[in-house]
Formats: sequence, structure tokens, C-alpha cells
Amino acid sequence: MSKEEEKLMKNIFKEELKKRQENDVNNFSMIGTELKRLRINRSQTLSSIADNVCSVSYLCKVENAKLKPNRYTLQEICKKLNISNPKMEALFGLKNLVNDIVKYYYVADKKAIEKIYNDTSEFENYRSKLISLIYYLTTYNILEADKIAKELLKITSVMQNEELNIFILFYSILCYYQENYIECIDNMQVIENIDRDQNIAIMAKFYIFMCHVKINHPMSLIYGQTLIDIFLKNVEYERVDYVRYLLGIYMLKNNMYQTYKEEIKLIRSKGLKKSLEFFYDLKKGKMKKEDYYSELRPFAKIIATYYFHRDIYLETFLKLDKIVFYDCDFSYNVANYLSLTDDNERLIELRDIIIPNILLTKDTFERQFFLNEFCRISTKIGRYKQFSVAYQELNKEIDK
Repeated sequence: MSKEEEKLMKNIFKEELKKRQENDVNNFSMIGTELKRLRINRSQTLSSIADNVCSVSYLCKVENAKLKPNRYTLQEICKKLNISNPKMEALFGLKNLVNDIVKYYYVADKKAIEKIYNDTSEFENYRSKLISLIYYLTTYNILEADKIAKELLKITSVMQNEELNIFILFYSILCYYQENYIECIDNMQVIENIDRDQNIAIMAKFYIFMCHVKINHPMSLIYGQTLIDIFLKNVEYERVDYVRYLLGIYMLKNNMYQTYKEEIKLIRSKGLKKSLEFFYDLKKGKMKKEDYYSELRPFAKIIATYYFHRDIYLETFLKLDKIVFYDCDFSYNVANYLSLTDDNERLIELRDIIIPNILLTKDTFERQFFLNEFCRISTKIGRYKQFSVAYQELNKEIDK
């Protein structure tokens, strides 16, 4: 992508919001389009649906958004199309469902998100696609989320302002997962001061904060304190602990030991506190006995396993839930940390241990996950030529 294209992508949402004016979009137009699509997919004619319900010309106008029908007529049309009551209610209430799924994402209610997705997956419009994007991000299906996001990027002009803000939020979350931290920050800053939906504003601030932590930027301190104030006001103490934990990681990276010691005193969660203590001791080279480091977070646990039980760290890594790879404190890819260094011994581990283990992995999804991770690292870290060669050899083996 050229610099001009990158600049355009960064400004696309700002320009879209700038040229917009509040407009009353006819929600029934989307319903009419959806009914037409479903009718054609079911190979039904206008006359077969209009029969005993309305005239053919009336139905034609509904489908082409030239007439706003009453709810009773719409229900009768849906019955003719064999659309179940739950599906019909979902179709009529798509706008509300988009707002609901944002709230469920904020509170991490995965079951509620999945239900909305299942109720709307048959539809084919920007609202149902927006719901799909949020669902795929919830389940960390980044490839599918990326496909949906690219489709939605082409039709931002038809979205209502509120829904455009929601799309900007979740497109930016996708950027975060794809490690495009600067783009994520640029987009999130467009919507972080929105007053209409406090959840959107808070999530925008939270992801800006995590991006700053990832790139080790001093703004981590400012956004972190802002979020602590917000979460304390909202009585969300677990979120307060997590922000303080990430601030602790930032402070350790930057040798802010005195400030770190003050911050860690305020953390209630034992797992978060112990993890920070582990990183501190590791950095200082003053490790305690293994039993002291209990209830560690996943990344700290992996590094602790490497430190205390180097012979089983790879097995522990392979068994790790892949979702934790998207955690903010997973700041160094484990394979990168343990294998992709100039240390010849670790390069031998890559060739003789890690790659053979990938080849032995029978689960297709698991194997593809590791392949994608190694591909991403080899592209990002070009100086590891031996790794790139090993990866190419691995692909040859997989192709066989």
C-alpha cells in the first residue's frame, strides 16, 4: 500500500463523518430490499406472495422502497415467505439488535451475541453484516472479520451516523488484532468523545490505551488514568485492576520502578499482582522459588514455564488457548520470544522441535494457526533468514 493510500485509509472515517448531516433514513427500505432478496432466493413470484395480502404493484413498491407498508402487511408477507416469527422480529428490529450486540460485547456476553448472530445470519444487508463482524471478533475469527470489514468499508455512505460509529469502533478493534496499532488509534480518536453511547466512547478509549501500551508510548499513562477514573465511577473494579496491571507492565518496560511499586499496591487481583511481581523479579534477575509464582496470567505462566521447566515449555505453549494471543499483555509472540533470536540454540529448537511438532498436529485448525503465526513473524522480522528458510521448508512438508 502506497503512502497516499495509507493516508486515505486513515482519513476515510473523518471525511465520511465531516460531510454527513443528520438524515432520517427510511428503515423500511432495508426491509423491502431484504424481502425481495428472500423471495428471489426462494424462487417465488410477486403474485404468489401478494395473493390475498396485497396487490402485486403494492408489493413491488414495498420491495423497491417506494412505499412504507404497515406492520400487519409486512407480517403477512413474511408468512408467505415462510419466515419464522423470531426471524421476522429480527428483521423488523435489526437496528435495535445492532445496538444490543454492542452492549453485549461490552459486558462480554458471548451467548447473547451468538443468539443475535444466529437470528440474523440469513439476512444480507449492512446491519446484518455489522452484526456478523462483531460476532467474528467475539469469537476471534479474524479472517472472516476481515472479509466482512472490507465489504462494509465499501458501503459506509449508506450507514446511519450511529451505525457508522459502531462500524468504526469494530473495524478499529480488528486493526488492533491485526497489530495495526497506529491505524487503530487514528480511527478510535474519531469516536472516543461521543456522548450518545457511553459504551462506544469507553471502548474507544480502552483500545487506544492498549495500543499505546503495545507500542510503548507515554500516552499509556494518561489514557490509563482516565480509564481508571471512568471504571471507578462505574463501579467496574475488575476493569480498574486490569488497567493498573497494564500500566504496571508499561512502567516495568520503562524502568519506572518506584511508580510501579505504588501502582501494584492498588491491584486487588492476586493473579494480576503475582504476574507483575514475576516480571519484576525476572527483569531484576532476583527470582524467588517457583511455588511463589501462583495464579499467573497466561503469558507470565509461559515465561515461568520456560524459566523453571525449559524441557516442557513447548508442550505448554502448544496447549495454550489461542485466544490469549490477543491479550494486551501478550506483548511478545511466544515463538518470537523463545525461538526467533540470534541464539543458535533456539534456532535449533525451531528446526528440530517446533516445526516437527507442527507437522504432528492433526487438527487442521491448530496447524493452520501456527502456520499463520510463523508466516506473520517471518514477514515482520526479516532479519531472521534462517527462520524464513525453515518456514518455506515447513510449507513444502505440509503440501505433501
